[in-house]
Amino acid sequence: MSENRINVMWLIKGLGSGGAENLLATSARYLDRERFNYSVAYFLPWKDALVSDLEEAGLPVLCLNQRVSYDPRPLVSLNRRLRKERTDILHAHLPYSGIVGRLASKFTPVKSVVYSEHNVWERYHRLTHFANRMTFKWNDAVVAVSGDVEKSIRSGINLNGHPRLDTISNGVDVEKLRPISKDQGWLKAELGIPAENRIVVNVANFTPKKRHIDLLTAARRVVAERPDVSFVLVGQGPLLEEMQAAATGLGLDGKVFFTGLRKDAREIIAAADLFVLSSQFEGMPVSVLEAMSSRTPVLSTRVGGLPEMIVDGEEGTLVEPHDPQLLAASITSLLSDDQKLDSLAASAFARAQNEFDVQTMVRKTEALYLELIEGKSTGAQSR
Repeated sequence: MSENRINVMWLIKGLGSGGAENLLATSARYLDRERFNYSVAYFLPWKDALVSDLEEAGLPVLCLNQRVSYDPRPLVSLNRRLRKERTDILHAHLPYSGIVGRLASKFTPVKSVVYSEHNVWERYHRLTHFANRMTFKWNDAVVAVSGDVEKSIRSGINLNGHPRLDTISNGVDVEKLRPISKDQGWLKAELGIPAENRIVVNVANFTPKKRHIDLLTAARRVVAERPDVSFVLVGQGPLLEEMQAAATGLGLDGKVFFTGLRKDAREIIAAADLFVLSSQFEGMPVSVLEAMSSRTPVLSTRVGGLPEMIVDGEEGTLVEPHDPQLLAASITSLLSDDQKLDSLAASAFARAQNEFDVQTMVRKTEALYLELIEGKSTGAQSR
């Protein structure tokens, strides 16, 4: 590592295709390599979908091989790597990495620990919440991805000025998404969707917070009224098989298509007539930002940072969570009004371009790194 550059390590539990993980891969192409040396470390070896993307972007990636819970060896390995690389800034994402990273950074050359919070604290398991809270003061800075996430942090812990708390919104690669084709023919041909059908897409891992069951219940109502509507659900996760069985039980075979994990999820979003998110919790979902940047209209539940991303009726449509009937009515209404869909898509694209570009997110994050390092240097000189 160059002595003239600041050594930064990103730390995350896994590198599967989730929102926080995709942020790292998207950010990689816009990093300031003249000021910073970057590396990446992750714990779970079976969650490696984005390793090749990061390595192709020139970032060395280390797997800490966390194969069983409470195994202390990854913590020891991380501590050694922080020493070897003489890491200046350890930037951890999500609670597990934050907790382990804070512990591992003790008695190392790490000058500053940065922690990014991607979700509201209320959704975490009680033990995770406790461990995160107990080690939180070991952070030098915390990044909340939305105002709602920041509010949840402040309600969960008395910061009293330390660590510093900044809100830096998630971003997507607007320039990269701009040229993606809106053509639907390839997707319909691949999945066997009739040429005349409208396509509703959801991109979300199958976990409880995403409430896919509400979307499936809504889908049954929609297709009863509009048999020319097909639903495409992209993602993987522990509830995938349960949701596939639920779709069959609801009579949705041939109407709902489960694609699993897809590297071309952005292209699928761009090909949709409507993007729908049915979550009960969110931070600032990257999939919604990708839809906005792809000029695909968004219908989402009004949770987390969504109201900060979308003005209801202007850049998308927001509905209350846990209401499949309302979700279905909104889907049907929007698909019956192409002029409204076009207006929402255009406004959402402009908002994403102006406020949620990944390059802005990277610049703000790197400015935070510099402030922290300069602050440490000033403090050392004054002692």
